[in-house]
Amino acid sequence: MDTLRQELLAVFEAEYRDHLRVIRDILAAGPMDGRALGEVFRRVHSLKGAARVVELSDVEGVAHVLEGRLFRLLDGHQPVGADDVAAIGQAMDRIDAYMQDMPGPEGPGPDAAPEPGAAPPRDEGGGSYVQVPVARLDALVGVMHDLLGAAERQERLWADLEDLVAAARSASATADPAAALARLTRGLTALGRERGRIAGQFDRGMLRLGEEMRAVTLVPAGTVFGSLAGMVRQIAREHGGGEVTVRLVGMDVRADRRVIQALRDPVIHLLRNAIVHGQESAQRRQEAGKPPVPVLTLSVRMVGVRLLVSVADDGRGPDLEAIAARAVQQGLVQRDDSPAPETLLARVFDPGFSTRGEADRLAGRGMGLSVVAEAARTLQGSVRMEAGNPWGTVVTMTVPVSQRQRTVLVTQVGELTIGLPGRAIERLVRVPQADIRVVDGRSYFPLEDRRDPAAGDRAEASLVPLAALATFLGAPDAGLPVHDGAVSVVLVAAEGVHCGFAVDRMHEVRILQISDAEAVGLDSELVPGVGWPRGDRPVFVISPDTLLARWQTGGGAGGSFAGAAASAGPVAAQPRSPTILVVDDSITTRTLQKTILQAHGYDVLLATDGMEALSMLRRSSRRVDVIVTDVEMPRMDGFGLLDAVRSDPRLSSIPVVLMTSRNEEADIRRGLDGGARAYITKQGFEQGDLLDTIRGVL
Repeated sequence: MDTLRQELLAVFEAEYRDHLRVIRDILAAGPMDGRALGEVFRRVHSLKGAARVVELSDVEGVAHVLEGRLFRLLDGHQPVGADDVAAIGQAMDRIDAYMQDMPGPEGPGPDAAPEPGAAPPRDEGGGSYVQVPVARLDALVGVMHDLLGAAERQERLWADLEDLVAAARSASATADPAAALARLTRGLTALGRERGRIAGQFDRGMLRLGEEMRAVTLVPAGTVFGSLAGMVRQIAREHGGGEVTVRLVGMDVRADRRVIQALRDPVIHLLRNAIVHGQESAQRRQEAGKPPVPVLTLSVRMVGVRLLVSVADDGRGPDLEAIAARAVQQGLVQRDDSPAPETLLARVFDPGFSTRGEADRLAGRGMGLSVVAEAARTLQGSVRMEAGNPWGTVVTMTVPVSQRQRTVLVTQVGELTIGLPGRAIERLVRVPQADIRVVDGRSYFPLEDRRDPAAGDRAEASLVPLAALATFLGAPDAGLPVHDGAVSVVLVAAEGVHCGFAVDRMHEVRILQISDAEAVGLDSELVPGVGWPRGDRPVFVISPDTLLARWQTGGGAGGSFAGAAASAGPVAAQPRSPTILVVDDSITTRTLQKTILQAHGYDVLLATDGMEALSMLRRSSRRVDVIVTDVEMPRMDGFGLLDAVRSDPRLSSIPVVLMTSRNEEADIRRGLDGGARAYITKQGFEQGDLLDTIRGVL
């Protein structure tokens, strides 16, 4: 077995296990709705394509048959019956059995068996590796030496400060206090200058370290895409019996390893689609003046902080008439409509959309391009199809070079700091309150120079939908925030859909380091990432695609003006906001929970462990209404804090909510038996769980 295939099989093994795990979890969850069925279909479709790449025909065949069955259910909007569930489970078992029986790299001998008492073989392939140039390692070592030098200077600074403190203590005994004070002043001034120099050295070193570490995570595109040329040629021979020239361009472009790897399957879908839809007879190619052998081009290029991955063929190009006919058949456009070419081409990325009359192992289900679009959206990117020049079809995915960095517009929505990705922002406007119209319960505002497609080439004013961004962030009754007679609006557009979202303030455009939001209990579909600029307030980065999708389904339809109605008579006294004590040794978790709770009107106190929390409770005169505590913490854990609170007559009435990543029944029982009012696990936790729990115990 050649080295490349061994590597591909290792990748496939991890992929197939992930697909099987998710599909089996869906089966175990009970009756499947349309969304769950679609997820199973997409995973079976991807599994089939991946099996073809590694030449596992048995796995590919099982997946193909199952895919056909699932497609009939989806296409006919049929319910999933017991027989269907059994068929899915049996197919997963067959695929698993094929993989378990597959020989290893050396192939097992007929009598191969482990010796009694022998240790199990070490897994040498479980890790993930990346090649790092020696020059990059040298640069990292240089940064380390600079930081060590700054640390040594910091130590000397502390020693000098101790000497200065000793001199200050003895100054009272000197005969000339004024001279002693002057010496102390000069010493402090010198220490201040040295501290500034050390801080600058630290800042420069940390900046260089961040740049070098980010560069380490970037890999050439060829490490993932370079092996696809042979696969494409094989598919072309099997499908049509002909040859194809494959050109790989920009394989030395470097991008985030996770981004490149996530694009591999979508690129395979695009290459397969190009083979199927770009086929032409030799005579037709000759008549069109094309080279006799078809050409497929996979190109990668970088524009700013965006990565553009394109698959181009020199075939017959998009069949707009066939696409329009299929769109009419599926009810996506009216028969008398004349949609623009770009509108029609956007339809090919809809699930189930295909212009082929029948399906085979390569295409026809209408899912390949929808998988591509979903992958691009997951990476906070987009995809488009266009006619090639002078012939053929070009499909381009545009995604951020790195998933760790993102350019966002930082805005304020109530107590929350929200980041909107720059790629989706069409315009920033201040809309006078008097210009806002309400039609059928929705708000709109006129935009004078936005081109209305219905107006042809004329640039006329059009009404743009408007919604308060706060209505999608846990405040469904929020109105449009009016400040100085106007509303600050961010016009967001994606895939032909646009809407203006009202915010309280617009701060600045920043490039932020983004961390995963799912691990910290946020709505990971709407808020896929969190940025941490200098300071302690996180920036919640919104997915514009999810935001627009939720707006389309009716979210944020209120659009009334905040504070538009004034009540007569004296202002009633406002009730005291409940105070929540958050106890967690993770600053990330503490800060996020504080932000979520404050955004919903709670006062929040913070403690880093049970010992600090207990001290605050006993010494502070401030009333605490609920304690939300982690379990695993240094000094005193959550169980210890719970016991201490319950045994103290002054504190025993305070409800305690335990929140932890440990989902073991014994821990849950221990917490509830110990007097906890609720026990929340962090796996799959969303902010609504915490808020609902707190409302329930108050």
